[in-house]
Amino acid sequence: MRSFSHWTPVYIFSRLSDWYYRFRNPAAPWLTPRAVEYLEQALQPDYAGLEYGSGRSTTWFASHVKSLVSVEHNEEWFNIVKENIKKLGCKNVEYHFYPKPDPNSSFEDIQKSQYVRVSEALQEKSINFALVDGIVRPACALRSIPLLKNGGLLIIDDANHYIPCQSTAPNSRHIKDGPLNEEWQKVINEIKDWDNVWFGNGIKETVIFRKPERE
Repeated sequence: MRSFSHWTPVYIFSRLSDWYYRFRNPAAPWLTPRAVEYLEQALQPDYAGLEYGSGRSTTWFASHVKSLVSVEHNEEWFNIVKENIKKLGCKNVEYHFYPKPDPNSSFEDIQKSQYVRVSEALQEKSINFALVDGIVRPACALRSIPLLKNGGLLIIDDANHYIPCQSTAPNSRHIKDGPLNEEWQKVINEIKDWDNVWFGNGIKETVIFRKPERE
């Protein structure tokens, strides 16, 4: 049975605030509002990016940067987003559909899947940011790390469900809980020295890690 114990007055207010923000900003990515504000300042017209999980963010990123590679696993949703990309004239998006990797596969095989690899044209230190907001997120995060340029941004949505933090949002993992699983521990091990900023809205957290300028 679904629990509604987290529906406190504070949480309800957060929900209403989020609804109002989405209503006022229908084209904004489904990230937390303060994360969107941060990215509006951080992204540059000459940036190249990678996106796991498509939607509003696809055309929004396309309007802010030079190029975007995006991948989606849901074919029905892929076709909807593809039509929206065409409608808005976003010619700087390289959009891919790849099915979800076999859930019975090992983590190593998932890392080798076409969904995670996306495109062999992606080279080491070739992108300025990566959004991880789709499926098999730890594998996608690990794939993104070497692709990011120094100073590049790794954006993980709903991060409070996977990475220990101080969030008060429902179902958040805290320091005592540790990461969700060993795959997320691998991600943490890779980025433990990166600067990071957490943006919460009382419902979820979007975290943005910045790859060190020097390694």
